[in-house]
Amino acid sequence: MEINKNIMSTEIAIKITNIEEVNPRVLQFQFNAEWTMDNTTVIIDHLLQQTSATVLESIQGADVYCVRIRYGVSEFLLNFEEYSHSCWLECATAQDILGLKEIKHALS
Repeated sequence: MEINKNIMSTEIAIKITNIEEVNPRVLQFQFNAEWTMDNTTVIIDHLLQQTSATVLESIQGADVYCVRIRYGVSEFLLNFEEYSHSCWLECATAQDILGLKEIKHALS
């Protein structure tokens, strides 16, 4: 039971505080707390909940974690880089730019 309480408090603690449009194909996310690779599930779940996107595939690297998601007809890569604590969402193709703007609006 205690483990579930800790997970719940982690879910509440990590929130998106800033969304920066790096370029028309990339959104950079900033959070109210430092995160680790252990927190990526919480962040992914929050993003999926806010946008109604779905996960298509997950790719784990040495210090990078990437989730390919679908939002409407668009596909995106949600990337986490552990050493720089960077998290960004990028269009899979140039045709996904409109969907990226919709996601930014849904998360803002």
